[in-house]
Amino acid sequence: MIAGIFDFYDLSVFEIDFDKKGDLVAGDMVIFKSEDGSEEIGRLVYLEEKARGKDLKKESQKIIRKATAHDIQKFEANQTRGDDAMVTCSELIKKHKLEMFPFYALYSLDGAKVNIIFTADDRVDFRELVKDLAKALQKQIHLKQIGPRDKARLVKGFGRCGRTFCCNGVLPSLISITMDMVRSQSLEGKGSAKLSGACGKLLCCLRYEVDAYNDLRAGLPSVGSFVKLKKAPYGNSDEGYVIALDILNRKVKLDLGNRDIATVGADEISKIIKKGINTSPRGAANNAN
Repeated sequence: MIAGIFDFYDLSVFEIDFDKKGDLVAGDMVIFKSEDGSEEIGRLVYLEEKARGKDLKKESQKIIRKATAHDIQKFEANQTRGDDAMVTCSELIKKHKLEMFPFYALYSLDGAKVNIIFTADDRVDFRELVKDLAKALQKQIHLKQIGPRDKARLVKGFGRCGRTFCCNGVLPSLISITMDMVRSQSLEGKGSAKLSGACGKLLCCLRYEVDAYNDLRAGLPSVGSFVKLKKAPYGNSDEGYVIALDILNRKVKLDLGNRDIATVGADEISKIIKKGINTSPRGAANNAN
């Protein structure tokens, strides 16, 4: 049995082998042994036969017991202390004039250390900050930088579709989104505002239909190509310049010259004569879904 545990201290999910005993179920608060041997508190997210992640499994960690009311009380007290640590950290960041933005702090269950998680556009030299934090809080200080997508996953929220963020809901792990995925769906002309999520990065959902678009796009000419048709649409020219694609319907919009525009199916194209980019006499090279 594989147990997925959300570590409140580190704000991460890890998987371990678990010989299920007792009445533990998904959603329970548990005490587990961390990598350094200390006890921490987390939430049992799932129990499954197979692991979801490749690099999440940690053999050195194990579930010790279900969290007691006293454990949970300590955890809640540590959350309050973490809020105070955030205030102190923010003040010291201003003092050192650092470009970093803390958004979460939590003391370990034993109260010996505090973990502060922050975002930053670039790498930050926080060595002097750590020294001042250690003096102010009298604890061992851990600072952890994460990216904007990781922050969105942790903070949670709703996308423009009205559903919870994919990164926090349906995706077991973050997936890489590239501009190639955008181009394969002819969405590059939509603008960054429509293609970006709350995190400022490309939408996770851009990955979902890429394979289908690639299959449908097979055999279609690219925008900017010259093609020869099996039959002239208006009895004039049987050659045209591709100005747009309707990939889902496998149709091609052509500039035939002499102000003639035609939309034809992929099966009406005889062959691609020449590939080019934006060489239409009209200068039109827009994609359409």
